[in-house]
Amino acid sequence: MKNFPIFVLLAFSIFSLGYAESYDATMAEWTNLLPAIPETGQSAVFTTKISASYRRMPLSVVFRSHNKTFAVSLKDDGAHGDVKAGDGIFGCVFPAQNEPGYWFCFVAAGASNQPQTFSIPQTFTVSPKNTEYRAIWADLWNQGFLTPEQARQFVQTARQGNFNAVIVQVRKVGDAAYNSRIEPRSSNIKDSSYDPLKYIIDLAHDTSGGKKRLEVHAWVVVYRVHKGSAKSGLPRSPHILGKHPEWASKNLAGELFVENSVCLDPGVPGVTDYNISVFEDIVSRYDVDGINFDYIRYQARGWGYNAIALQRFRKLYNRKDTPNARDPQWLEFQREQVTHFLRKAYIRLTAIKPNLKVSVCTIGWGDIPGGDFTRTDAYAGGVQDWNEWQRLQILDVNFRMGYKNQSNPKHKSQFINWTRFSLGHQYFRLSPIGLGAYLNSTEGTLSQIDYARQNGADGFGYYCYNEPAKNTKPTSSYYQAFAKKAFPVWADVPPLAWKESNPNGSLAGIVRRGGHPLDGAIVSLPEIKMSAKTDGTGFYAFIGVPTGKYKIAVNGKTVGTREIHASRISYFDIKY
Repeated sequence: MKNFPIFVLLAFSIFSLGYAESYDATMAEWTNLLPAIPETGQSAVFTTKISASYRRMPLSVVFRSHNKTFAVSLKDDGAHGDVKAGDGIFGCVFPAQNEPGYWFCFVAAGASNQPQTFSIPQTFTVSPKNTEYRAIWADLWNQGFLTPEQARQFVQTARQGNFNAVIVQVRKVGDAAYNSRIEPRSSNIKDSSYDPLKYIIDLAHDTSGGKKRLEVHAWVVVYRVHKGSAKSGLPRSPHILGKHPEWASKNLAGELFVENSVCLDPGVPGVTDYNISVFEDIVSRYDVDGINFDYIRYQARGWGYNAIALQRFRKLYNRKDTPNARDPQWLEFQREQVTHFLRKAYIRLTAIKPNLKVSVCTIGWGDIPGGDFTRTDAYAGGVQDWNEWQRLQILDVNFRMGYKNQSNPKHKSQFINWTRFSLGHQYFRLSPIGLGAYLNSTEGTLSQIDYARQNGADGFGYYCYNEPAKNTKPTSSYYQAFAKKAFPVWADVPPLAWKESNPNGSLAGIVRRGGHPLDGAIVSLPEIKMSAKTDGTGFYAFIGVPTGKYKIAVNGKTVGTREIHASRISYFDIKY
C-alpha cells in the first residue's frame, strides 16, 4: 500500500462521491477469475481484456474491502496469469487473505498518483474454507417428491449425502407442483391437499435437532410447455396453449411438435410477460432461496417461425423475406429474445426478493472448437448466449450442464474443454458444474468432480436424484457411500458478494412511442458507454451500474437523467 497513497485516496473519493465521468464501461472486460470464489488462504488470478486505447498506460487493479484497499499492477507479459504476452489480455494475482469478506475491484488506467480512467467496479467474495455448491435436482416425472413420503425421504437423503441445496422441478410442461394462481396442477400430484413446494421448503429449512438448512430452488422449465403426440393435439384451457395457441413455436414447415414436445416462442412478447407472471407468483408466495431456469432456449436450429415473431423480425431488420435457419440476422434476433427474457425476469424477480438467487441450466452441447463460444451449438443451435448473460450480470449462478460420459474419450475431452471455458468466463458470477451422474458410473462422476475442483469450480449440480449413477436406484445407502468419497464433510453454499455488498445499482424501464411499446430501441448511458436494446414490450434494463447521476438517451437522443443508488433498482419510463 505504501506505493499507492494518492491512488488509494482517489479510489475512496470516487466510490464515496460517485463521479460517473471517471468510469469507462468499455475499458476493461473481465475474462477470468480462478478460483472463482477464493477461500481464505488462497490467491486468485484476475485477467481482463483491455481496450487498445488504454494498453500503453500504466494499469492496475484496485481491490477494496471494508477495512483494506490496495492496488496490484496489471501486466500483459504472459507471466501474471494472462494468456500470452502482447495479446491484450492483462493479468494480476490477488494475494491470499486471512479473513473472509466482500471485496470489489476496478481497473485504473494512468499513473498510480494520477489515474485517468476507471472501469466499472465488480464484486467478489473471499469465502470461508469448505464452501461449494452441492445441489441436487429432483424432477417431476419420476419419484422424488410426488407424495409427502417421497419428499421426506428425498430431503433426508440429501442431508445424509452432504448436499446443501435441492432443486425441485415445480413446472415441467406449463403445469404446477405447487398451489399456482395461474397454471393447472401437475397431473401426477394426486393428493389435492398436498403442496409439494411448500412441503419441501418446510423440510429443507427445518434446523431443529441440529439439522443443516438446505437451500430450496424452484426449478422451472421456461419454454417447453407440452409433451405428447401430434395426433392428440394441444391441451385445452386453462393450459396456456389452450388459451394462446398462437404463441406456440413452429418450424419452417409450420409444425408445432418436435420430439413430442411443443414450446412457447421466445420471440412473442406475450410469452415473456406470461412466463414472468408465473415465476413472480412462485417467488412472491413461497420462501424459495432461488429460482432455476431450465429449457431457456429454442428447441433446436430451425425453430422459432411463429407468425408474431416473424413479423417483429421483419420490422426490426427492414426485411420482407422469411430467413433460413442459418441467417445471421435471424440467429441474432433469436439470441436477443432469450436474453431479453432473462434480463427482464432478473429485474422483476429480484425486485420482489432482492436476495433471490437466479440460476440457469445452460447447455454445453458437443465441443467448444478452439475455445470460441460463437462456434458452439449452444450459441448457434439453441441460440443460448449464456456467456453474454454472465457478462451482463443477469444471472447469479450458471449451472452449465456438463452431461458427458466419462468412459467415452470424446466426451471426456469435451467435459474438460467446457469446464475450462466455463471457469475462465465467469464475470464474477458462480459457475458450478452440472454433472450427468445418470450417464456415468460412480467412479466416472467422482473423476469429473475431482477435475472441476482442481480447476476452481464453485461446486456442482447433481443430475439427478432419481438415477444417481447409470442404472442405479436412489437409495440412502448409495448416497451415504457416495458422500464419503465426494462430500465427506459439510460445506456451506458460497456467498454471493453482489447480493450482500454491491457498490452498483440497476436501472430499468419501458420506452413508449405514441402510447405503444417501442421495440428494438437503443437505450444508452453515454457517460459510461453502456447500452441496451428494448424488447418487444419496450422494456430495457442495466445491471451493475456504478452509483451516480446519469443522462439517459434513446437512439442517441437524450431523454432525461436518473440517479443510481447502490444495491437498488431505479426506474425510468420513457415517452419517446
